[in-house]
Amino acid sequence: MTDILQSKNIPIIDFSLFETNQPLCAQQIKLACENLGFFYLKNHGFNEKDIEEVFHNTKLYFDQPHEEKQKFKINEHYYGYIDIRQELLDLETQKIGDHKESFNFSKFNDNDDPLAQVLPPLFHERKSLFSSVSKKCHGLCLKILQALAIALEIPQSEGDKYWFESKHSYDLKSGDCLRIIHYPPTVIDNDQKDIRAGSHSDYGSLTVLFQKDIGGLEIQPHNSTEWVSVPVIPNHVVINVGDCLQFWTKGLLKSIKHRVVFRKDTRDLDRYSIAYFFHAGSDVILDSIPSQLIPQDNNTKYITAGEHLQNKLNVTYQKIY
Repeated sequence: MTDILQSKNIPIIDFSLFETNQPLCAQQIKLACENLGFFYLKNHGFNEKDIEEVFHNTKLYFDQPHEEKQKFKINEHYYGYIDIRQELLDLETQKIGDHKESFNFSKFNDNDDPLAQVLPPLFHERKSLFSSVSKKCHGLCLKILQALAIALEIPQSEGDKYWFESKHSYDLKSGDCLRIIHYPPTVIDNDQKDIRAGSHSDYGSLTVLFQKDIGGLEIQPHNSTEWVSVPVIPNHVVINVGDCLQFWTKGLLKSIKHRVVFRKDTRDLDRYSIAYFFHAGSDVILDSIPSQLIPQDNNTKYITAGEHLQNKLNVTYQKIY
């Protein structure tokens, strides 16, 4: 437990505890979210072969000609292909956009929804794989929220450990997004002139991140100016708190800034990652959580999760729309 209390050490939590000792698992997750907002999770339940296959198809996709990728470019709902330099995460210090390209998947609807996202052929053929990983990420986040609800001591009369659940149902319209990311090598000599992903905090409730082989992710702990590396640990996922959950818990849980930098030893290598951004339903009002551990502020102006997300997206993609 001592590692969790030291902000410079990113805690590793064994999620098998969720099945065998939920109160202990809940306290470990709460401490990690209070003190740092980032933690590793092992025994998370993902099939490693499935994740490897997603990474394999990610590389195949980004290896395609640019004009092929542009056929499915990002739409007004922020799903689709995002080109290199198109996303600018750190408006204060970046002069050019991030040195990365990505593809955003919407939620996967099992029905023949006419408004469903049209996928590139490569992804359409493997839709069941991406759908499965997306829904497993969503399920994992629901369990983490159950653990937090236990640690927040939400009364049984208010829903107990399931308080967050209905507000994050997969069936709700929300900003949930499975994202695959490619960070190409750089040819710029001065590391300070370019960055793979600018300093930012995530927008939603939680993020699930799969890193592969090449590092570069750094976090800036709360009330610190120091950047701390988040190394790649095989068979572990990285979990972090988003702005929505920080706002919702009146700052008890921390959504901190992070970035992806060019490291001298890997700057000439391609980097790939998979992220799942987990959001409350767009119409969910971010009002008081029934917990004695969270200060109740009657002067707070409540907004919906959808309004919060749209405000963030408008800034990040201001050069597109």
